[in-house]
Amino acid sequence: MIRLKITGMTCDHCALKVKKALESVKGVKSAKVYFSQGCAEVEVEGNVDVNALVEAVRLSGYGAEPFHKEAPEVYIPKENVYDLFILGGGSAGFAGAIKAVELGAEKILIAEKNIIGGTCLNRGCIPSKYFIETANMFYTPRSNSIPSVRLENGTLDFKKVIELKEGLLEELRNEKYRNVLKAYPQIEYVEGDAKFLSEGKASVGNREISFHKAIISSGSRPFIPPIRGIESVSYFTSDNIFDLEELPDHLLIIGGGAIGLELGQAFLRFGSKVSIVEMLPEIAMGEEPELRDKLRRLLEKEGMNIYTSTIVESIAQEGKNIKLTVVKGGKKFDLIGTHLLIATGRRANTESLGLNKVGVQVDNRGFIKVNEFMQTTNPHIYGAGDCINRMLLVTVAAFEGGIAAENALLGNRKKMDYLSVPHAIFTDPELGSVGLTEEKARKQGYIVDTRVLSFSKVPRAIISFRTEGLVKIVADRETHKVLGVHILSPHGAEIIHRAVPIVKLGLRLEDIVDMVDVYPTLSESIKLCAQTFFKDVSKLSCCAQ
Repeated sequence: MIRLKITGMTCDHCALKVKKALESVKGVKSAKVYFSQGCAEVEVEGNVDVNALVEAVRLSGYGAEPFHKEAPEVYIPKENVYDLFILGGGSAGFAGAIKAVELGAEKILIAEKNIIGGTCLNRGCIPSKYFIETANMFYTPRSNSIPSVRLENGTLDFKKVIELKEGLLEELRNEKYRNVLKAYPQIEYVEGDAKFLSEGKASVGNREISFHKAIISSGSRPFIPPIRGIESVSYFTSDNIFDLEELPDHLLIIGGGAIGLELGQAFLRFGSKVSIVEMLPEIAMGEEPELRDKLRRLLEKEGMNIYTSTIVESIAQEGKNIKLTVVKGGKKFDLIGTHLLIATGRRANTESLGLNKVGVQVDNRGFIKVNEFMQTTNPHIYGAGDCINRMLLVTVAAFEGGIAAENALLGNRKKMDYLSVPHAIFTDPELGSVGLTEEKARKQGYIVDTRVLSFSKVPRAIISFRTEGLVKIVADRETHKVLGVHILSPHGAEIIHRAVPIVKLGLRLEDIVDMVDVYPTLSESIKLCAQTFFKDVSKLSCCAQ
């Protein structure tokens, strides 16, 4: 079998002309030409010169060249089966489906048990950032940092906040998912339960289907800790907190990670009293200590109650109130609130997928085990998104979905680069991060050097009266290669993108110093922090090298 890459075809009639040209060459038994894939498969007898095939195609008016890799650069569809079966209709599933179409797959099935769009659109990033944006807008008149400006306090219609949210989500479901399906007729989308039956077989609703390869992108859901009494109280999670009908008087939050902090500050700015209980020593424990300590002080200054190193012993409903009995430093006391939010991490949606029927292994929280190619313990099935528990970010899920589809159809050839993926906590100020923290760099064997720059040294922050920010750079002491950049500042989630190519391309501190920034900007803080490795920036004039 000889595979050729064909160029210049614009329709199925072109493919037919190429087929006839190839079959006219002596020694060719048959030829299959795939227009949408730009590929031909030629079955030959004996020794047939590839150049003769290329010349025959050229004379018919098209271009041809042999594939130079062992695996073809396009996928050849399989007959009578779905080329790719995808369990989950969120960002990972759709990205995988679109990639499969681009590679030449002609029959793709996406099965989604819940609403189209997955966690990020319906229950995560989009509604939470809408809440945060609305809360910040409402809070601005009362928190304006410029002494010469005084704004009147606004009013808040919380029911209207909820009503607008659903309209925004429906608009995005149409724009980013339903309309996408119209553009790709190769993708079939089905709402309903799906599970594996045996190797290459699955049920989707009431029908049985066959598939060549599969991707599991079933997502995750909030993890509910086994706290005594929790089953007898009304509580919210990040799945349903956005459906509240009234503003809480006092919101209790169990969990001091990104979800708890973001939503906690949003409700605080709406006007609720907020108390966060975290069992770990600090909030946002995955972030740099200088930044998380500063963020805690700012949140507490704003009015948030934060209890760290605190265990929730039991939960009880007392009329309309909820009581948390907690233990901190050996002392037991109660926290009384009107509403409760559980924000203690995620667990995978994999229990009902029939994974045991196809040999796909999971860990003790249901997350699917995959290798560096997104391949599960079944070589024909891949995983992507929240259900594999690498980085629970929608951007990562989409990237993983594309990689999983490519590897599933063309063979394991691509890996995911997690090191240069940025993430953020959307509090105000925002905490953005990319690359290694100081602790992780040391654990990986680096001898590191670090600097922390206060935003009191950043001109744009000074003129905005927003100098509470920090930037930290982690670098290899010997080579000056930048290993990580971490920032706490207004718009920190935007600014951190300047650091992504620095980490991804392995740039040195000197490379950052040699760059020219727009002045005055908050992103200039990264260059200023790099300069502190070599000199005292407080003794430099504006923009001096």
